[in-house]
Order: sequence, then structure tokens, then C-alpha cells
Amino acid sequence: MTKWENLDNQLNKYLRLATFPVALKLFKDSEELNNIKFLKRPEEKIVLCQLFSYARYYGWTMGCTKEDNICPLADISIGFEESNDLFEEGAFFIGRYNETKQAAKITAASIPKLPTNEFTAIVSGALKRVDFEPDLILIWGNSAQMMRIIQGYLWKKGGRVSMSTFCDGVCADTITKTLLTNDLQIAFPCLGDRRYGKATDNDLIASIPFKLVNEIISGMEQTHKAGTRYPIPYQISTPEFFVKLKKQLDKVKKDITRL
Repeated sequence: MTKWENLDNQLNKYLRLATFPVALKLFKDSEELNNIKFLKRPEEKIVLCQLFSYARYYGWTMGCTKEDNICPLADISIGFEESNDLFEEGAFFIGRYNETKQAAKITAASIPKLPTNEFTAIVSGALKRVDFEPDLILIWGNSAQMMRIIQGYLWKKGGRVSMSTFCDGVCADTITKTLLTNDLQIAFPCLGDRRYGKATDNDLIASIPFKLVNEIISGMEQTHKAGTRYPIPYQISTPEFFVKLKKQLDKVKKDITRL
């Protein structure tokens, strides 16, 4: 068993995920993609949401360069393309997510951005099948599974986890912000991830810096031992309806016996 398979097994021991955890890595030089085993490249232009879906649903290791990606928000957020006046003036958001130009400008300014051209390519794959050390691990799951990740994260440090989003450009929340903060991020799938990447209505996303994964697994292990688990252990108690029914039936049987 490889260390990546072992890590995948540990995550699934406590999370029981429906899709593969995704290992993600960014490259400064797109030629580095040639060193990735079993790499598939898109035959047509794609959006990053689809790249991750190939990994988490099919288990494929997929790589793309900035030339392959056609999502303009992702291009700007992860630094494939320099931001421009059109974007900064809120043209991407006015009339779509914001009523006024001023509100749209505020939204544009809130998008985290990596330095332009620091990276030129990206690869993602099912964690258990990759042969590279990821920068991040992305996990799609329901709210109870996200709860377990957060509880594992907070086991030693305590406190709370804050979430910041405007529910679009999930690549900005899960890739850019995580790399900029080196910290756990919880995000909503955006419209693109839902429409093109097959995210479901029940999905949330955890983005975990690789250096934090073992700490979170350890925290989930300890909180699991303390009784907080997934799947949620429902309390099963004696159904009162059947207690009453049995008493009634027993009474009827006694009455019949006396006759």
C-alpha cells in the first residue's frame, strides 16, 4: 500500500466519502506535467471544476495548462492571467450577482488572487492513485462530513472556523485562499462546479493544506473515540407505540384465555 492509499484509507475511515478525495498541485512550469504518471490531458478546452470532477468521480489524474482553462474568474484568481479593468470594475458580476456597479466592484475586490504567472499548470487526481505530493487536498462531502473535518482541525487548537464566500468562483475559495492562508477552508460549490462539475445540492467542499492533513486525521480519530462519529450514530430507543400495542394485545390474549 502506498502512503497515498494509506492516507485515503484514513480519511475514509472517519468520513465515508462518496467520491475520491482530490490531490491538487500547481506548477510554475507546465513542462513538469510530463513527469506525472498516468496523466490525462483534456482533448478540448475545460473549466477547472471539470478537472476536479474527473479526479473525484472517475479517479483520473488530469492536468491542464493555463491555455486549456476557459474559466476567466479561475484564470485571474489562480494567477494564470493578470486581472484587468473590466474585471475590477465588476463587469463579471453586475446584473448577475450584484444590482449596482459599486456592489459588483466590491465583489471583484473581494476575490483572492495569486501572483500573476507564478503558476502555469495544475494537476488533480484521486488521492489514492497519485504519485506526487499535493499542495492541497479537496474533499466534497455533506455538512456532517464537513463537521467532522472541522472538529478534527480544532481538536488541538480549539476555537472556531470562519467561512467567507459569495458562492461563486469556488476555485478562489478552495485553491487561492487556501494557498494564501495555509489554512483550512470550507466552501460552497459555485454555479460552475454544480453545472459543469457535477457538484450536488448537498455538497460542501473542504480545502486542506497538505501539511494539515495528518493533524486533522488525528483530531478526527480522537473525537471519534470520544463519541462524535460519521455516519452520525442515531439514538435508537424503544418505540412507545409498540410498547402500548403489546400491552393491549397481551390484555386481549388474557381475556380470550378466560373465556
